[in-house]
Amino acid sequence: MVVALQFAVNSLSAQYYPERRMVREGNELFEGRNYRSSLDRYTSALAADSANYAALYNRANAYYHTLANGMADSTMSYEISNQHFERIANDELLSEQQRAEVLRNLGQSLFGQERYEAALNSFRQSLLLNPDDQECRYDYILTKRIVDQKRAMENQQQEQQQNDEQENSGDNQGEGEDQQQQNDEQSDQEDNGNDQSDSNGDDQSEEGDEEEDEEENPESESDGDEEGDD
Repeated sequence: MVVALQFAVNSLSAQYYPERRMVREGNELFEGRNYRSSLDRYTSALAADSANYAALYNRANAYYHTLANGMADSTMSYEISNQHFERIANDELLSEQQRAEVLRNLGQSLFGQERYEAALNSFRQSLLLNPDDQECRYDYILTKRIVDQKRAMENQQQEQQQNDEQENSGDNQGEGEDQQQQNDEQSDQEDNGNDQSDSNGDDQSEEGDEEEDEEENPESESDGDEEGDD
């Protein structure tokens, strides 16, 4: 009699609350690591009741694990996985424990995209709500180590770039000074050439003046000759 009554209750529940049955089926598939099939069951449960928290939460987990284990098709992405977790995390009816779990899973999804800064922030928020979550603490430590290494490398590259720019600036300044020195030397050579030309012109002008004097005073030679004849 009791067995018959329990069967009747289960049948009634399955009839009026099919999403609950689908969630249970999804849970069994998830525990068996059949993540893709469990995702389909949770999605069907949400089609029957879009506000079912268990279906929302488990679908987000199944979606992420489907991606992380290489079971996804071309329509699936980590961006969509993030959206599933973010939708749940923003639910004001969640308890701190539930929100902490959602944020931890969101961090793991972001980590899978190599978005380490965002993942670190999610793990930090999760630990603030649930400091005893050892899995989240491990994820936080690992992610922080990666973030610190990336920051150190970026700072090193930035310093190297600044040093290279300073060296290039010094080289350009030295080249400018060398060019200016060459221009000055060339200008000095041109000035010396002009001075030499002026000097030669003056000498030639003096010689020309002497010849003109001789031509203008031929009588002085003639007078000398006449004195010799006397």
